[in-house]
Amino acid sequence: MTDENGRRRRRPKQRAASDRPEVPKPPTVPERREIPDMTRERARSERRDLDKERGEPLAGGAARGGPRALRTPARPIPEWTTRPRILVTNDDGVESRGLLALKQALESMGDVTVVAPDTNQSAVGHQKTLMRPLRVRERTLADGSLAYSVDGSPTDAVSISFLGYFGHGFDLVAAGINYGANLGDDITYSGTVSAAMEAVINSCPAFAISQEYYEHPDFTLSGIAATIVARNILEQGLSRGELINVNVPAVTLEECEGIEVTRLGRRVYSDQLVQRMDPRGIPYFWIGGPPPSGLAVPGTDFHAVVNRRIAVTPIHLDLTGRRLLKRLRTWSWDLPMAPPESAPDAGRDGGASG
Repeated sequence: MTDENGRRRRRPKQRAASDRPEVPKPPTVPERREIPDMTRERARSERRDLDKERGEPLAGGAARGGPRALRTPARPIPEWTTRPRILVTNDDGVESRGLLALKQALESMGDVTVVAPDTNQSAVGHQKTLMRPLRVRERTLADGSLAYSVDGSPTDAVSISFLGYFGHGFDLVAAGINYGANLGDDITYSGTVSAAMEAVINSCPAFAISQEYYEHPDFTLSGIAATIVARNILEQGLSRGELINVNVPAVTLEECEGIEVTRLGRRVYSDQLVQRMDPRGIPYFWIGGPPPSGLAVPGTDFHAVVNRRIAVTPIHLDLTGRRLLKRLRTWSWDLPMAPPESAPDAGRDGGASG
């Protein structure tokens, strides 16, 4: 290779790959990440499953706190390789004598943990606290045993137990012993029954037990009934979505006429709105009135209890109205036709006017 004067021109020396200047690489597009634009409390209200996906469950969360429930097959208590874990709760509060009676009745057949609201939560239904934090305290029951109180509802007490507070699940949840029966339509209000429902939602078999109210209750008969029901559930098992509601008459063991398996009855309420005035002259209201009665139809829980029998009632969380479902399918459910599109305005498009 020569230049314009005929002199030989040197070929440029090839650089080693290591000597070559690095060509800057085009900037990479950062990987898109989902950035939450809401607080945790707001997210909980919009997506119920956020706790399991991104939350901070206590004691290892659902992986450790998941229920050890619905064993297959159910078997007699002596054949269990470990003692059943039983969770006891209520809606009357951690200091209730009925709660203590239920705990003492069941501790002979399993390892009992007591978690209950710190105050009376009667008739709160299936209320669940999502918009404020919950606080759990260790408490000492009247017999000196350990219990836990939650500043929330019965549902909250059961929920935290299955979300990992104790680091393990449970084989059975028992709610009660409630002051006052939960018969028929009462179950839609009852915090006691709702606590059992919350257990079933967490795939754990459960029962609720209530006793007719009177001034100085003796829970001996209810304790015996709770033991029988708990043993049957642990040995026979329940299917998913099922729980048992138990109501005990206010009688002694000698006066009781036995146990009857019943269906839900019908309550008759006589609620009254009671208006009063505060010191500033502003009215306030109580929902009062006499205690509810019911229709004593044979085969129902109300009929059994008024006839001094313990009512054992199966309940299922599937609330579908089967008869109404068939009727609804015969009704007309056609959506209205979409309105026809209006013709374009010729004048607006520059067309000639007549």
